[in-house]
Amino acid sequence: MAVRFELVTTDPTGARAGVLHTRRGSFATPMFMPVATHAAFRHLGTEEVWDTGSRILLANTYHLMLRPGAEVFRKFGGIHPFMRWDGAILTDSGGFQIFSLPEDRLITEKGAQFRSFYDNSRQMLSPESSIAMQQAINSEIMMVLDVCIDSRTDEAGTREAMERTHRWAVRSLAAKDKVATGQALFGIVQGGVHPRLRDESAEFLTRLPFDGFAIGGLAVGETKEERETMTARATASLPTDKPRYLMGVGTPTDLLEAVMRGVDMFDCIIPTKMAQQGYAYTFDGLVRITRMVYRLDDTPLDPACDCPVCTRYTRGYLQHLMRGKHHLGSRMLSVHNVRHYQKLMGKLREAILQGSYAQTYRELKAAIAPPKDLRGESAPAAATLKEVG
Repeated sequence: MAVRFELVTTDPTGARAGVLHTRRGSFATPMFMPVATHAAFRHLGTEEVWDTGSRILLANTYHLMLRPGAEVFRKFGGIHPFMRWDGAILTDSGGFQIFSLPEDRLITEKGAQFRSFYDNSRQMLSPESSIAMQQAINSEIMMVLDVCIDSRTDEAGTREAMERTHRWAVRSLAAKDKVATGQALFGIVQGGVHPRLRDESAEFLTRLPFDGFAIGGLAVGETKEERETMTARATASLPTDKPRYLMGVGTPTDLLEAVMRGVDMFDCIIPTKMAQQGYAYTFDGLVRITRMVYRLDDTPLDPACDCPVCTRYTRGYLQHLMRGKHHLGSRMLSVHNVRHYQKLMGKLREAILQGSYAQTYRELKAAIAPPKDLRGESAPAAATLKEVG
């Protein structure tokens, strides 16, 4: 097996603690993967992300195929030496980016044809070319190319996309097996918000020799309740000895909910995207640091945080940076937010190991949700933020 999942324990709630063993190390779950879409993080260097405790990141095949291209990765020996990252890497296949493109795209059985937003050239992304690109990138975990659609699509349209995803999954496996690279490949469960289709998708994919399984097609239009219901539906149908990955979700509250439903792996651009907008996640709730109330505040951003921002700088200084639109402000908030997510994952894992997830869930949810600043204003709708372009 290219990766091996070791299930350590399952909490009475269904939350799981495990270890994901890869060719670049072993990583505790539940885990959060910061997003380096273009082989780069928003505002942050790889060493800064490493110092947050992050050991596995996500990069995107669609974007890296267009720039810098497979030739560059082959020249540099893969993405790790190219971006100087010593940890593991998971590459998304590009299915969501295809879904997010303007109308100038055509999805057929062969694949997705579209125009590059760099030079307007015609491009084709197929299951085979997606695998070939991910092999050039040389990530530890590859994803199959799937057909991502609006989760509110009717059952007939969702079935059509799901069944094509299944056929593309078979082709992705065949393409992977042509070259022995030692990389893992995950299948992606689809089915929108239709319970019967989610069951069918999981049943089909788990008969195939995938190294793990992702839950796709969520955070693309459905309600919070629908997302949580479909997550639980999918995990109930997935094998206990394989990792489960919920794609593109989400806020700290989203992670609390999904971990309780048996999810092991997450990615999202929220920590750095929200930092750009002046928002910091803390264990006392979401802080909108641009507010004037913080102008004279000489306390740390989060007294419970051990990141270099919280141990060295004050809210007043961060407020000054963000009000003045200094890039340093976004950088500092990004460092803090990514570290916050890693600390959150550590707290959740410890609760699972102690069999006390329900209590920790209640305490954390009361402290950090709903995500509002001190005026009671709702933060931007972050639960569905995904990297598009």
